Amino acid sequence: MPKITDEIIVRGNRIKNRIVMPPMYTFSFKGDSGSFFGRQHIKHYTARAQGGAGLIILQSARVHGSMNSTKLWSADNTSVLKQIADGCHAYGAKVMMQLSCNDTDINLLSIDVIKQTQQEMKQAAVVACSLGFDGVEYHCAHGYFLCKFFDADYNKREDAYGKNAEGRVRILTEIIPEIRKETNDKFIISARMGKFEPAENDGIEAAKALEKAGLDMLHISWGMKMPKGQAPDGFICSYMTYNAYEIKKEVSIPIIAVNEIRTAEQAKFIIENGYADFAAVGRGMLADAEFANHIINNEPVNKCFGCYENIVNKCSWFTDHTKCPARN
Repeated sequence: MPKITDEIIVRGNRIKNRIVMPPMYTFSFKGDSGSFFGRQHIKHYTARAQGGAGLIILQSARVHGSMNSTKLWSADNTSVLKQIADGCHAYGAKVMMQLSCNDTDINLLSIDVIKQTQQEMKQAAVVACSLGFDGVEYHCAHGYFLCKFFDADYNKREDAYGKNAEGRVRILTEIIPEIRKETNDKFIISARMGKFEPAENDGIEAAKALEKAGLDMLHISWGMKMPKGQAPDGFICSYMTYNAYEIKKEVSIPIIAVNEIRTAEQAKFIIENGYADFAAVGRGMLADAEFANHIINNEPVNKCFGCYENIVNKCSWFTDHTKCPARN
């Protein structure tokens, strides 16, 4: 079995280790001069690259505005995004953007609106590539727009964008050849999705359809709702993390496991027992920018307090990151 320090090659990209910083929204960050992205974002992501992460996935960015260089795709924002990509690369990390869409009832959309959304999805990827990002991850999880297409229970469409697994993922798979034509040969296309969509087999079939269409990687989180269940005895991470293994058994492309992986023991357990190809460390990496280096060097990590699970004291990163107790 591989070690967490082993490199892995994804579409020709040498990712130096198996530790991923997953997309996490920095609610209290401010942009510069009216832009959304700013110096806080550059410092934040560059610090995690310096801290040893092999792969960094930026917080979700809506694709709308990519066609006419507005909203998150305006010149002031893309200037910052390029600096983020460059900053991560300076420390040997690969870096991707997570892309999402405006949320709406997908069953009411006309074909024209779907086609327009697809063009925005494609163009956002093309722009990300031009800014120096190594790939994109489409946000097809957590009950949002693309997740609704994937979900067999929610998606009631009777046209080409519904009815079966291949139809439900078509909004993404249909644009993959176009993205390939307008990006470089090493540009990674990935998706974050859940295993339960809502039934166990639906998520597995969606994953197979995405692999068949040419996706390079899958990041397994949750779908329309959090999965309920029990991980097998001896599995020291969450049931959702175990879902990544259930998908990994069905596809051959690399799999990222995520959810409450906060210790070196958990991260190594995932990789060294073959449960996934990558371990995504979320709040652990918010609490400790050097999380990856600490694992690699067998040093203690600055452990997340788990405030998110505390009803009284929710994670301060939702309101004011400076109050994170692990950082103080």
